[in-house]
Amino acid sequence: MEIFDEIWGSLRRNKMRTVLTGFAVSWGLFMIIALLGAGTGLLNAMSSNAGDILTNVITVYPGFRSIPYDGMEQNSYVRLDMEDVTYTSGPRFSDVVDDVTGSIYYSDTLSLGREYLSATIVGVAPLYSRINDKKLLSGRFLNDKDIEECRKTIVVDAKTASSLLGDDPRYEMILGRHVKIAGLLYQAVGIIETNEMMGGNAEVYIPITTMSRIRTTGTWFNDISFSFHGLETEEDNEAFEARYKRAMNARHRAAPEDGSTFYLYNSMTGNMEMNKAVSIMKTALWILGIFTLLSGIVGVSNIMLITVKERIQEFGVRKALGATPWDILKLIVFESVIITLAFGVLGMVMGMGANWLMDITIGNNPVDLGITKVYMFKHPSTGLDVALEALVLIVSAGTLAGIVPAVKAARIRPVEALRKQ
Repeated sequence: MEIFDEIWGSLRRNKMRTVLTGFAVSWGLFMIIALLGAGTGLLNAMSSNAGDILTNVITVYPGFRSIPYDGMEQNSYVRLDMEDVTYTSGPRFSDVVDDVTGSIYYSDTLSLGREYLSATIVGVAPLYSRINDKKLLSGRFLNDKDIEECRKTIVVDAKTASSLLGDDPRYEMILGRHVKIAGLLYQAVGIIETNEMMGGNAEVYIPITTMSRIRTTGTWFNDISFSFHGLETEEDNEAFEARYKRAMNARHRAAPEDGSTFYLYNSMTGNMEMNKAVSIMKTALWILGIFTLLSGIVGVSNIMLITVKERIQEFGVRKALGATPWDILKLIVFESVIITLAFGVLGMVMGMGANWLMDITIGNNPVDLGITKVYMFKHPSTGLDVALEALVLIVSAGTLAGIVPAVKAARIRPVEALRKQ
């Protein structure tokens, strides 16, 4: 206990030095934990903003012919129909394509009793749920019987169900009820998880055959989607996309090189690009964190060197009174460890507190961009294991920073030390 009393006395006599040393340690720990937490929040947001679509799905959207070809005029629109679904699922692409489905959608108003809301009505087949990974919460999704018999059934998301029930959180109460769309009643048979990326606009699903019958603009699909296998690299995906576009251009009497006829969104290549961005961001965050931590370590080292220089005469007196080199060495090293440990814990707590503050303020609040909602931050955090590793690192560095000047002080002779001014 005597050595701790001596260290405490030294710290009280040199408050400014202690504060400067502690600030360097606390700031280094605080910054690395806060940076890593913010980085985690950004990465979580990027993953959330990717949506709930699977990573091996291509969605095809129709465009227009940018050049005249085979009797078709320039700027004439391309249409997708059931023959395109059959063609995509046929033998020409069987080496890659698995399931194929199309969808038709338009905007209308849903009503249940006195409750009304605007929604996107989507006509789909049962495969749509599997291809687009729609998570069922209650009831069922559309089935083959719904398609064959053109049933007036509907699947809604939990938020839409709750709104139609007068903001009743028991969204499952909508099952079996009849929702009105354009004067027609549809029986609610299933509830899926709400997709926050849809913003304020609800999206509900009815059988595609029912949609085809009531739609007056024809049976054209707004898009077709298909899952695939065997495309592992960006080169594989790009080669298949080019092959698919050429084949579809030939079907629709468009020039083989016309790139405006179809737009393909490939979730796998999008995911690859996101993973690259995530990897770069992680590397950048660790580099920033390490340099921030190093600045704290350098600060500790410099201040400990100044401390030893200021106390040379004190050490000379101690040695003259019988203190051994080990006593001097032990005193300096213990003081360095205590300062870095105490202020390191303070910096760690502050860093974890900053992460908590970011989480409760901006960490789980999507930003409404009008047509969609995106996350800027989502659950920013730094694992306790990472925080403790950073603490151990800076305490170890502080110890090493104290050893070098301590050895120098322990080796000096009392006469030389007492001559120092």
